[in-house]
Amino acid sequence: MKIFNKIKPEKVYIKIVEQIRDLIKEGKLKPGDKLPPEQELAKQFGTSRPSVREAMSALEILGIAERKVGKGNFIKDNNLSSVFYEHEILELEQEESPFELLEARKVVETEIAGLASKKCSSEDIANIELSLNNMKEALGNIPKMMEIDREFHINIAKAAHNNLLFSVMLNLCDLLKERLWVNMKKKTWNLPGYPEKYLKEHAAIVEAIKNRDEKSARKAMYFHLSGVGKDMLKE
Repeated sequence: MKIFNKIKPEKVYIKIVEQIRDLIKEGKLKPGDKLPPEQELAKQFGTSRPSVREAMSALEILGIAERKVGKGNFIKDNNLSSVFYEHEILELEQEESPFELLEARKVVETEIAGLASKKCSSEDIANIELSLNNMKEALGNIPKMMEIDREFHINIAKAAHNNLLFSVMLNLCDLLKERLWVNMKKKTWNLPGYPEKYLKEHAAIVEAIKNRDEKSARKAMYFHLSGVGKDMLKE
């Protein structure tokens, strides 16, 4: 007879979301109230700043808070029911942490880029370059660029000619479609000059793979993904 339930590891950002939701219920936070800066929130919650940034993004998705550029995060005025919040929070809880996803990508894709530089065929290179060119043509259309970006990274994984790594990469790319990741990533892609910056970094990865320079390919991929993480933390 089964009497025990599985224990789920709690995500830090979800606990932050729940605490802010409870403070609103208790009337300690009201519509229009400005939340402290993210660095101060991290200190008060005793968490990392990435966890706070994930929580703020989750609060935006839930419609609990909104970020005003150059001003900060504010509590929104809405009449959504607590049942709605509970359901939506449970759904978000199933999503992966964007920053944990980035950590995994740095480990996996850095090595994939190195392998691709050694094992790629001329057809592989053509497919990777096609993705890069398509991304350039989509400049200004952020959702389209993000879609092609996933394709670009998948094509590099194909060029590594390792079925297990390719399977891992497909799983990672599926996670790049989750709401929390998309919401956070879209903000960086919408910053002035950032799409062009990412295109330049992608071009460097392609060049290293074409030159069959394993060290440079790994370095270019790691530099790109590390930069994405830093950009997602920008104020």
